[in-house]
Amino acid sequence: MLLRASAKRLFESLMEQTPDRIYIKDEKSRFVAASEALAEMHGFKQRHELEGLTDFDLFSEEHAQQAYDDEQEILRTEKPIINRVEKETWDDGSISWVSSSKAPLYLASGKLVGIIGISRDITAEREAQIKLAESETRLREQNDILNSDLLSAHKVQSVMIPGRMPQVKHVDIGYLWKPMTSVGGDIISFPRNPSNCLLFFMGDVCGHGVTAAFYTILIKYLTAHSAEVYANNPQDFLNSVNNELCGRLNEGFVTGLAGHFSARQKNGSRKLVLSHAGHRQVVVYRGAEKRCEIIELPGGMVMGIPGGMSSKAKAIELQTGDRFYAFTDGIVESSDLSGEEFGMARLIKCFDKYSPTKSVQETQQRIYEDVAQHTKSNSQQDDITLLGFELS
Repeated sequence: MLLRASAKRLFESLMEQTPDRIYIKDEKSRFVAASEALAEMHGFKQRHELEGLTDFDLFSEEHAQQAYDDEQEILRTEKPIINRVEKETWDDGSISWVSSSKAPLYLASGKLVGIIGISRDITAEREAQIKLAESETRLREQNDILNSDLLSAHKVQSVMIPGRMPQVKHVDIGYLWKPMTSVGGDIISFPRNPSNCLLFFMGDVCGHGVTAAFYTILIKYLTAHSAEVYANNPQDFLNSVNNELCGRLNEGFVTGLAGHFSARQKNGSRKLVLSHAGHRQVVVYRGAEKRCEIIELPGGMVMGIPGGMSSKAKAIELQTGDRFYAFTDGIVESSDLSGEEFGMARLIKCFDKYSPTKSVQETQQRIYEDVAQHTKSNSQQDDITLLGFELS
């Protein structure tokens, strides 16, 4: 059945039933017609009560003047305003928001006689947008603070790790410390000790990022404290650190490796005495034979677990030209896109390749570059740390 009604009746039905605020104004911006929704919003019982009024009768001076100016501009230029977001300021001080469209109104003859407009209340949407923008601003501010804090933490940790570098005749020391993010959970230190020997510690806090980095500060302190009574036994040293560490880790554990060099013999050799806590493999490059050998240290438990014991101390004889390398698992476990790890075999090949012609420091840098080439990624998957010594 076709809907049959006069144009006037259809217009009346629209004005009575639409939830939108529809209105028609004459050339002086006086209401000629208005929808029920518009009348109700202004507290009128009948929409016809708006006829003859202007926005100055309904809104604050500020809002009414802006609306009047806009409408007079439309009449002058005959250009509409489409979907403009407007703020409505009421006499009681409250504010609402509308999406407003206004267009010139013509008679069938083409004569311009006024304005036709429609407004939709978007207060809820606008307030949500404002809250979202405020939230995004706060988030950006917090992010800026976090980035600034991370930069400061990186600078502090870079100074702290390894900290004071010992100067020992006939021992070339090199290290590479590359946290996965701005800060990391790997640590190298050279604690002062009563014997004044070359004592070192390398550790890896389970996890990475800010939480792990906080624990490196604690471990730095604990290793320095334990080294004050160091009696040439790295096993006792690690157990002392572990006793202090237990109960202070919220979760996880720490792997560690500690050792010291004995005095230099007449033939240039030295003994390197080692103990570990979950860091069992180290590498020695024999300079005379130009080959690497993997050293398996005795069994030992990780730190941070009550009752855990580090491995028994083991002495390794090093000759002039020999090198000692230690590293965290971030190197060997770095994977390419297919999931294949860099692995121990590749690492040994790198030591064999670079050790004869590169310094300890250069060797470690080249290995780091080879790991990056293997993963084909600009970002690391874990903290990466290398420590090396060469006898000269």
